[in-house]
Amino acid sequence: MRAKTIASWWSALPSTRLVRSGIRQRVGGNALHLLAGLVGWFSAVGLATAANTIDLPTTLRLAGAKNLDVEIAREKVIEARAAHDSARARYFPWVTPSLTFRKHDDNIQNVEGRILDADKKSVAAALMITAQIDLGETYYQNLVARQVVRANEAALAGRQREATFRAAAAYFELARARAGVIAAEEAARITGRHAEQIAATTEAGITFAGDAARVRGARERAELTLVRVRADQRIAAARLAEILRLDPTVELTPVDSDLAPMALGAPTADLSALVSRALAVRPELDEAAARLEAARALHRGATKGPLIPTIGAQASLGGLGGGPSGSTWTRDYGYSGDYSLGVSWRVGPGGLFDKNRERETAARERQVEFEQEKVRDLIRRQVVEQHARLGSFTAQIELARKTLEAADQTARLSRQRRETGVSAALEDLLAEDELARARRDYLATIADYNLAQYALRFATGE
Repeated sequence: MRAKTIASWWSALPSTRLVRSGIRQRVGGNALHLLAGLVGWFSAVGLATAANTIDLPTTLRLAGAKNLDVEIAREKVIEARAAHDSARARYFPWVTPSLTFRKHDDNIQNVEGRILDADKKSVAAALMITAQIDLGETYYQNLVARQVVRANEAALAGRQREATFRAAAAYFELARARAGVIAAEEAARITGRHAEQIAATTEAGITFAGDAARVRGARERAELTLVRVRADQRIAAARLAEILRLDPTVELTPVDSDLAPMALGAPTADLSALVSRALAVRPELDEAAARLEAARALHRGATKGPLIPTIGAQASLGGLGGGPSGSTWTRDYGYSGDYSLGVSWRVGPGGLFDKNRERETAARERQVEFEQEKVRDLIRRQVVEQHARLGSFTAQIELARKTLEAADQTARLSRQRRETGVSAALEDLLAEDELARARRDYLATIADYNLAQYALRFATGE
């Protein structure tokens, strides 16, 4: 069925008028991913734009494609996985091939302590297999490495969401700036027309010269406003290009300059439900939980790990040959093997009774617990803040619409009075100026309303 929650938003998206009647989609799940997922479909139907124009689906597609924060987070995941593999590799022995030549001349001491004069030499070829496993340390370091991987994966998901949101916010700001330019151009055109008309009537001696000066001042103010909003649009385009890692010298322009209120789906009025959802699905909390588990594993490793012994094993397999000086290196060469196995405990720093390490890891665990609670508080605040902003802009957009309608009616009636010669030019100019201001306020409110909807979805984890 046609999704009512997205129909009006879809009508506001650029280049969708030709195809919106043929789209049927059930809305559900992650709203951020829904927006990004539409990109492939838009491309398939050939919605091409000019080189310096951009729309929202394209913005969302480019947001995560080249974002440096996302790339850094992705490399951190790769690093953490490699560290985890290295931690697991500590359970396995290592092999040392060796070839040793020995030669001794003159004095040597035997096992009874006597000094002998002996010349001898030998050759030994062996394969030594060595394993020294600190079971406690290795086990807990593996637990830590596993949680670090989990934390970095959650951080990557968070960076991807943030990149998408920042790009969408920058696009909305660009659309707002573009709409402001269009409104300012219209205002400048109207004041320019009034200035030309009143200049002609002033020369004819029909209009007071002071009124003509005031109209010229209004025209200059309109031109000044136009210069400012054009600069705002250029700055907004450069910021969007920075986020998308595009060439900032190419000025980006929204495909469709018409701003209309989006409808991403009316959020539930139950603020508690929104907060609970955010606390259940936000990747920042998954990241914080993984870091807390890593800190707890470190603490257990400091308190319980030293109780587990270190196992050492060594095997040397090969051959040994040689004899007195003058004999060949391989004389009496034959098999030679040595084997050893032992267990040990470490006492002192890094082992048993290391109270400093225990205190350090316990303090670290408490720090991470507090950091996790800070993340929870931040998420709660974000949800409440964005919910309040959306409610405010919902009311503001209706008031701004009514203000625009009233200003439009006033300007229309003033023009009628002007045409019949009843009103003065200044009255008409004031009405047009009020209309231009109301139009700018309405467009700015629409842009803020659209961004507030998107921001609330981001805050609740959608």
